[in-house]
Amino acid sequence: MNACSYLESETEQAERLGKTYQLNIKTDAPKQSYPKDFTEEEGSLVNVEVTITSLDSAAETLDGIESALGVYPEGFISEVIDTIYIAGSITIEGAAAGGTYGSRWIALSNVAQWNGTKANYENAYYGVHHELSSLIFKNSPLSVMTWQSLLNRDWKPAKSNFEALTKDELAPDYSAGFLSDYGKTSMGNDFNTYAEFAFAEPEKLRELAATYPLIAKKLSVFITAYTQFSAKYQQGFEEYFTRTGLSDVAVEPGNVEMTIQLDLSGIKPQISQ
Repeated sequence: MNACSYLESETEQAERLGKTYQLNIKTDAPKQSYPKDFTEEEGSLVNVEVTITSLDSAAETLDGIESALGVYPEGFISEVIDTIYIAGSITIEGAAAGGTYGSRWIALSNVAQWNGTKANYENAYYGVHHELSSLIFKNSPLSVMTWQSLLNRDWKPAKSNFEALTKDELAPDYSAGFLSDYGKTSMGNDFNTYAEFAFAEPEKLRELAATYPLIAKKLSVFITAYTQFSAKYQQGFEEYFTRTGLSDVAVEPGNVEMTIQLDLSGIKPQISQ
């Protein structure tokens, strides 16, 4: 008689991940637990709308979350966030988005029609890296300043989140240091895209950094933002970037002109679909 293998339910998977990483995985609205994030005073999430889904329709999203969380040093995730929200849909200024973040949480969309296509898995897998990186970038003013110094003088961000999320996606401008056309829309989105590559496609990023000097310099700033985030996780991140070969191709920017007006209000990451 063959033994039957136990199939873990979505609720059980969410609870297991919550215990492993000391966080909550929920499907209610972030506004219920973090109302201050959605006030006019905070501003960044005033135009964000989230619809509710259920865990039993989010199997692929949960798998994507699980794959992404395993990359980070032990304890890091709960240091940065308390909750991951799985939403049915997320719109920002009326435009569909794959994710967003708040003070101590991130949210990822889970589109029912995408089930069975791997799209929800990939959105969650890349989205965890994308949204977490926003909280790293926002809390690293030196990285923000150095990053801005590496942008072309004629670079201009998108005028709105709606424009960033709905513009036609063109080929990446690698020579200018951008890993995707979406990354051109804001400094935050640029940094977020580096996080996607660094933690989900390190081989591709290593190849690009070895080829394009500006990417190598931005990668160095990116690595520093993570290794200097907290002494508790410095060794873990250093080992990751060494193991993936990213440290080998990163090039320190050297002396940069710090004639920069620092504005963190524009660092609001949203994943384009």
